Parts: sequence; C-alpha cells; structure tokens
Amino acid sequence: MKIIDTHAHMNDRGLYLDREKVYHNALDNNVVKVINNGDSFESFEVIDKLAQEYPDFCYSAIGIFPTEGSDDLASDIARLESYIPKVHNLVAIGEIGLDYHEDNSPETKKKQKALFSAQIKVAEKYSLPIIVHSRDADADTLNVIIDSKFKGNVTLHCYSGSFQMALRYLRHKKNVYFGIGGVLTFKNARNLIEVVKRVPSDHFILETDAPYLTPDPYRGKRNEPAYIVYSLKRLSEIIGVDEEILAAQIYNRSLGIYNIHE
Repeated sequence: MKIIDTHAHMNDRGLYLDREKVYHNALDNNVVKVINNGDSFESFEVIDKLAQEYPDFCYSAIGIFPTEGSDDLASDIARLESYIPKVHNLVAIGEIGLDYHEDNSPETKKKQKALFSAQIKVAEKYSLPIIVHSRDADADTLNVIIDSKFKGNVTLHCYSGSFQMALRYLRHKKNVYFGIGGVLTFKNARNLIEVVKRVPSDHFILETDAPYLTPDPYRGKRNEPAYIVYSLKRLSEIIGVDEEILAAQIYNRSLGIYNIHE
C-alpha cells in the first residue's frame, strides 16, 4: 500500500523539529509522499529545505494565504513568482483562496478576491494546479474559480461545503477534487459524510492538514502525516471500497493531479 498526504505543514515548527521521527512514522504507515503547503513567504523557505532534505518524500506547494497578503498586490505576486524557479519539488500553488471567518467586511472580501485571482493567474502561467482554502466563503470561492476560467486541476482543501455546493463545483469543473482528512472521523461530520456518500469517489484525495485537524482516536493531539490512515479507513467504510484498493486509486489519482513522477 502507498499513500500520499496531499496537504500537510511539516514546516510547522514542532513538526519540523521532529521531522526525522515524523518522516519515519509516516513510512511505517505506508505514507510515502507528502505535499507541504505554504501560506506565508517565510514558510516557503522551510518547505524548500524539506524538499531538499527528503527529495523522494517531501513535495512543495507555495502560495499566499488569504489573510497574509499585503497592501501591495503587485509586489506580493512578483515575490511569489520569484520563488517558483527556486523551490524544489514544486507541484502546486497553494494554499490560496478566501477566508472570511474573522473579517467579512467588503474591503477584506475585495482584497482577498484580488489576491486569490492573481495567484490563480500565476498557476495558469506556470501550468500548476491550485490548492484552495475556503472558510465561510463558499459561494465567492466558487465564483472566483469560475470567473478565472482556470483550466488546471483544483483541489478544495479540507472540503467543508455542502453536497449541493460540491455539485455546483462538479457542474462547472470536471477536474476538481475534494480533500478528505481527519474531519471525516469526527462524530459531528454529517455534512462531509453526505458529500463522501454522494459525490463520485474519483474526485476524492486524502490529506491531513498536519499539525491541525487530527483524526480520532488522536483528536486534540498534534496531527502528522502518519495519521492519514484513520481517514483512509473511515472513507473505506463509508463508500464500501477495500482500503488497499481505495489507497491505490487515490495514490495514482494524486500523482496525476500534481504531475508527480515516481
């Protein structure tokens, strides 16, 4: 069995300091690749170091988190582009998107949508997929993606929207994928369980968002890529596909989405 964690943050200080243990724990649980996702410019440096230290294990996604943009959009985008030729094992622009959880003022929405749209253009320019963060912004996230006419692969990180919203995405974009992680193991995951039951399973990929969103039975503790096996197990139970078969399907799908060659 081979598993890829398509969304983690091994650049997190705690995970980075314990990276050798985290790496071996992952391998012991058949997690053979991890895509570390950026959020700030500072994170890009550590993600790059990880890709150099573990070249067959750590892959890189770089992007400016919606709340991390400055007041100089052109400068932010130029700086983002300057990293693209330098970062090792770069496979995506992410995580990018919209987050209205703390501030949903018109000014914030306008600023975030401009940053999101500009980064989608960067992904288009360099033929990279995008990894999308969306919190309390489902409709706007979908509309920005539609309006961008982006042709590349789109992953909706830690998908938390409704089944109806998932259908809207699928109607507009065939190459959209839903990141499934530890939330699926929670007792209150009714919306996500409905999505998993009703959305075609060839649109699912696995992720941890480590060190966040730790699955049961470790909920409340620090998450790490090794724990992705609990999300795989729960997904297997819900959709009725053998774990080994499901793991192989998702692994191969993920390699294709991110153009990773073994």
